[in-house]
Order: sequence, then C-alpha cells, then structure tokens
Amino acid sequence: MDASNEAVAPLLTITEAATFLNVSKATIRRWTNEGRLHCSRIGARNERRFRRADLIAFVNPPEPTTAVPGAPQAELPAASGATPSHCCIISKDTDEEWATLGPQILENLDRGAHVVVIEDPVREKHLEGLLTRTGLNKRELLATHALRCVSIEDSYFLSGTMQWDRAVAYVESAILEAKARGFARILVIGACSWADAFAGEDIEGELKKYEQALDTMLSRHPGASVLCPYTATQVSAQMLVQAFSTHPVMQIHSTLMPGLLRQSAA
Repeated sequence: MDASNEAVAPLLTITEAATFLNVSKATIRRWTNEGRLHCSRIGARNERRFRRADLIAFVNPPEPTTAVPGAPQAELPAASGATPSHCCIISKDTDEEWATLGPQILENLDRGAHVVVIEDPVREKHLEGLLTRTGLNKRELLATHALRCVSIEDSYFLSGTMQWDRAVAYVESAILEAKARGFARILVIGACSWADAFAGEDIEGELKKYEQALDTMLSRHPGASVLCPYTATQVSAQMLVQAFSTHPVMQIHSTLMPGLLRQSAA
C-alpha cells in the first residue's frame, strides 16, 4: 500500500489490532502504554486506533546487518532479548528457575509469539501469579491461542512413560499447530520435574537422545524455540553436567554461554 492509500485507510480498533498481531488486548494496551507500539487516540473515551502499516512494521523490525567476528558456533541471542532456539537453563531451585522463565514468557507474548508452557503444580502457581501481577488475562490469552498450558501427562507422558521420540514428536506437533494458526514465533518451555519418575532407569541416556533429537527437529522450524530448565532440586548432578553436552546454548543465572552439543558433534 502506497503512502496516499495508507493515509485514507481505516484505522483498526484494539480488538482488530490484537487479532492482527495474534496477541491479547491487554498486551496491546501494555505496548502502547510503554510507547513500543504507536496508536492514535480518538473520541471522548480516548480509544486506541491503529494504522495497519504500524502493526506490520512492529512485527517486521529491521534485521541486523552486521555479524560478530569469531562468534562461537552456537549462536547466542542478540542484545534485543531474542530467545535462543534451544537453550538449557540451570537453576538452583524452582524460584530461581521462574525468575528466568517469567520474563521470557512476557517477552515472547509481547513479541506476538505463541507460548507453550508444560506445567506442574508449582509452575502453574508461578504462572498464575505472573499473569495477575502484570494485568494479563489468562483466559483471554488461552482463547486467542497466544498461550497454551499443558500438563506433563499430556505432553511428555502421552504413552504412559517418558519416551524420547514421542516427546520430540509432541513438541514438533505443538510447533506445527501454532504455525497453522499463523504464528511465526513459537516458544516451548519444558519441564524436568518428571525426572523423579525415572528412579532406577537410564534417565541420562533417554534425556540425551531427547535433547539431541530436539535440536535436530528445531533446525527445521526457524522461529521456534525451546527452553529446557534443569533445576538442581529436581535432577541429579550428573544430569546437570550432561546438560552441557546436549544443548547448543546454556544459561546459568543470567549468563548465556555456548553449550557443547554442536561443538562435540563437529
């Protein structure tokens, strides 16, 4: 659309803008309040209105044109806060874990992503608190498909136990479903609290196959990311060490660093 046509194009309501960007109206309000998304105010009620061109520009920012010489083979996210495609998060406990996951969820919702959260009771409570504090309506996010919450039993344990190939197939199916709904950006947040169910079994071997296959699968889906939290109170020290060899990117506290997956495979 050229400039003359855009000047006379009808302005979109907040509902239409939310539908266009695949986010909730609460997210649109927050973006405009923060000055991140331009809107016009009209009428006695000072209602928000949006130009389609501004919405398109918002979801298609200019790409970086420079590369960092000597960057590691496993690329780290840019300073803009982009999520790595396959990142392991090491935390000492579930509170520290959520201090990392919470901002990632909000950042991706703000960017118009589809966010899948694999929940256990502790994480469900954390998520409810996060959405309440930030003024987001969980029911609305679920209805617009910006957010999807699924239990461990309905994701990793579909076959009654954790099987690495079926777990990877589930994650890929969630990505494909989000793409079919029009989402270009998808974030899946995994869980490790199910690890206790593997007492006496080869959990390290099963997880290694899962993480390696997950990385291969993600290479087929640009725009999709998976965060794999490993929490010291829920997994063994051996599993924490193994995490370095099964992920291309690691995050410990707030520090991102290359993992060993692709380096060891080279």
